[in-house]
Amino acid sequence: MDVPFSDHVALLTHHLHRRAVIVDTIEGTLLNVRGKETSRIRDRRFFEQRVNACFYGAPGLSRDLAKLKGELAARHIADGFDPVLLDRYTHELDPLELIVRAYEYWDRHRWPGSSGRKSYAESVYTVFVLRQLELLTSRIWDDGVERAEEHLSDIQRLLDALNGSPTSTTFVRDARWLIQTAQGPLTRQLRPYFTVAEQIAGSFTDRTRIGIHKAGARLAGGHLRSQLRYRSWTTGRPLDDPENLAITRNSNSMDSALLVRDLVALLGAYEQAQHDDDPAERLDLADAIVQGLSADPELFLTRLDLLAPCTMIEELFVSCSDNGQPRYTSLGASHVGLLEQYRELIGRLAAPLMDDTAACDPAGSAYSPLGIAYGFCADILANMAADTLVSQPALGLSLEDMFVSRGALDAKLARAIGWHALPRREGEREHFDHSLPFATATFAQVMGALEARAARPSILNGSPAPDARLFVVPQSGASHVSPDDSRPEGIVLADDYLLTTDMARALSGGAVARSENEMLTDRQEGRFLASGQTDGVWMGVSKILLTFVTSKGRDALITGVPDGIVDVLRLTCPGLVVAED
Repeated sequence: MDVPFSDHVALLTHHLHRRAVIVDTIEGTLLNVRGKETSRIRDRRFFEQRVNACFYGAPGLSRDLAKLKGELAARHIADGFDPVLLDRYTHELDPLELIVRAYEYWDRHRWPGSSGRKSYAESVYTVFVLRQLELLTSRIWDDGVERAEEHLSDIQRLLDALNGSPTSTTFVRDARWLIQTAQGPLTRQLRPYFTVAEQIAGSFTDRTRIGIHKAGARLAGGHLRSQLRYRSWTTGRPLDDPENLAITRNSNSMDSALLVRDLVALLGAYEQAQHDDDPAERLDLADAIVQGLSADPELFLTRLDLLAPCTMIEELFVSCSDNGQPRYTSLGASHVGLLEQYRELIGRLAAPLMDDTAACDPAGSAYSPLGIAYGFCADILANMAADTLVSQPALGLSLEDMFVSRGALDAKLARAIGWHALPRREGEREHFDHSLPFATATFAQVMGALEARAARPSILNGSPAPDARLFVVPQSGASHVSPDDSRPEGIVLADDYLLTTDMARALSGGAVARSENEMLTDRQEGRFLASGQTDGVWMGVSKILLTFVTSKGRDALITGVPDGIVDVLRLTCPGLVVAED
């Protein structure tokens, strides 16, 4: 449907005007069900129909606006944001999930009276409207980039109205954060995220755009740090163990590539702030930048030679030209340019960042966002709703507050402790964790990497060129591995990082077998440095090679690589690959 943006605004305005009626209906039909059949139902379609009836059956809603039910969600999926189930959940902000969670909690403890049910009905209402506002941020460009600022202002007014009720909990204050939280769940495709990133880059005032990038860096840093911590808990290995780093980096090509965009924008604004008389803004920019860098200090600060290959997404950034040779797509060329800007900016600004981020040092503090661990951003918002379920105070804190290193630290710690203690359903891991030792160690790691970068601002990793390279012998030029005096001493044979659907090649020890579905999934997720299909056989060079071999200063050798893949490697690994005749 080609629905005007104003119609969605009118629909949400109606929901806000009928708030009291809708909340009463939610409480009466969905929460006041102790001992009734409804309390035993777990069918999602049933709750979807009931919740929609509460909102779209409210008095005074026109037939035309009622027809918009579900349209924002459908458009979001049509844009490519098709969610993936992970641990049985999509990790979207989901009011239906809140209702079932309440039934199970109340069954184990006790069902509340009307006041308790009404309070929780307010949270269900707020989550429903907030999710619609998230989805509406995806439509702010439908009328062209020139109207994006105006449409975001409309969403901010709706958000202010949602937060204006004296009985409601404020989940999010700033509509700019909703652009980022709308993209939080895991999805099947990567391209839509870059489409939004390009739209952000081409619209909005500088102030609005920088606010969006601040949210992006903070949320990306938090999510990637959390992922590494969970990986460490699962494996029992240290955070900086190569296996932990390799697996998380291999899964995060998109997140890291988008983080580069956020950091380039923030570093540019931070450089300008050095000349402006606004220390509060300068320190806030430094806080957001450090949280972004904390996602992987080695990759983003000390090993810039690996940043390009780790963040390249072959399927989006490389295509074939008319003569069959690979070339950068417009997205790929843009990413290469951003990487160059990032290297220059971080080299110039590492030293002043060290001075300004001293204010973010978690040592001696009660709370630090560098110490939090969670699943997805939607899980934090769900924790806010669960506060109401267990009667924990909100303490006047919104999502944004939990990602700021200064101010109200005791209150933030109290809320973090409350979230850590939230009841879990069977199979769920902890909702939230906060660790000052982890925050302190992370901060020290970032500061050490910043110091190293400040000492060598214009080089990659301690020398003007990569200190380890990937030597590749093309399939057309090699029938076996043989010594070569031109190769560095101690070079590592790395054929185990060449994956293939060719079982005969795998059995000979020259590659590792993978199914075609696995190969296609890895390619789509950006887990290959380069890949391709020749005569029905897929082959790809895994990015894990970077962490296990080249990041340790050891040169790697892969033999028998198809020529087309070698050509792609020259683009995705600039300066790293040496292709032998």
